[in-house]
Amino acid sequence: MKLVIFGCGRIANRIAKSAKLVETIDLAGFASKDIEKAKAYCETYDCRDYGNYDHFLSGDVDAVYIAGYNPGHYDLIRLCLEHQKNVICEKPMLFDVRQTEEVFELAEKNGVLLMEALKSVFLPSIAEVKKMMKEGQIGEIKSISASFMRAGHHPQTHWIHDLTTGGVFKDLGSYCIGTMNFLMDGRPKLLKLESDRTAEVSESTAYADLSYGGIPARASVSNSLDGDNHLFVEGDKGSIRVKNYWKEGRIEYRIGQETFVKEVPLISDFYYELKHFAGLCDAGKKMSDVMSDKASLDIIAVTSQIDSTVGGLQRG
Repeated sequence: MKLVIFGCGRIANRIAKSAKLVETIDLAGFASKDIEKAKAYCETYDCRDYGNYDHFLSGDVDAVYIAGYNPGHYDLIRLCLEHQKNVICEKPMLFDVRQTEEVFELAEKNGVLLMEALKSVFLPSIAEVKKMMKEGQIGEIKSISASFMRAGHHPQTHWIHDLTTGGVFKDLGSYCIGTMNFLMDGRPKLLKLESDRTAEVSESTAYADLSYGGIPARASVSNSLDGDNHLFVEGDKGSIRVKNYWKEGRIEYRIGQETFVKEVPLISDFYYELKHFAGLCDAGKKMSDVMSDKASLDIIAVTSQIDSTVGGLQRG
């Protein structure tokens, strides 16, 4: 599968390194509005070609990884799909339900694959957690929580600081909500959403109380506060905890009074989503069974509600 990366920001480096590890991916080049930056990336990763977006859309590439500025995703997704290119798009893919529905309909119309790149749900460690839950190793599930709280994670130039499109809940919240949705097999009901968002400034901290069919859940995100970045599942016979669950494979769990550690080796955090996507493309599949249109819509249905929420927390 010939893959081109659209966007040459910081995250493109990590995506490219992982793409080089997937045997079925031919990393064919980089595209950017800044041609010199695309050229530099091409030289770094020993790729054949670079240019602007139109240069590759008229060529023979099979797929595009959209890794650029998130508020620009919608236009780029549409452009790629209209040129019959398979698309994997970095999370958060889009910011509202209507646009998300629209691009998946466009992908179907053009007979190509569209998939949101939420890397956590493709990790073998998260698959192992789901297996443990399904097998009843910690008994009946009583609660679940996920957090991503890291002061200064986004620089002031990041799009999350733009009130019109941004906010930390739409970005980091997608990891929390998406991973819990994957483990709980569904969309939660939002019970309460608090943040330090104001009428003038996007939120830097948010807490969401949720319910999965009566099972309580909580998502905690912040760009201004440090926290215990973890996934935690509590059952009536034990519990499971994964720190930095979006990129690490160490599973700590308790059954009764005994505690255990399971180390799940990871090749790289982006490797598994890329391998899954390449496999779908090679097989001619038009929808992921892990990150489907429904999976993306189930995330954005929750995270987009921050737009109508102001106040509740002091900024700090």
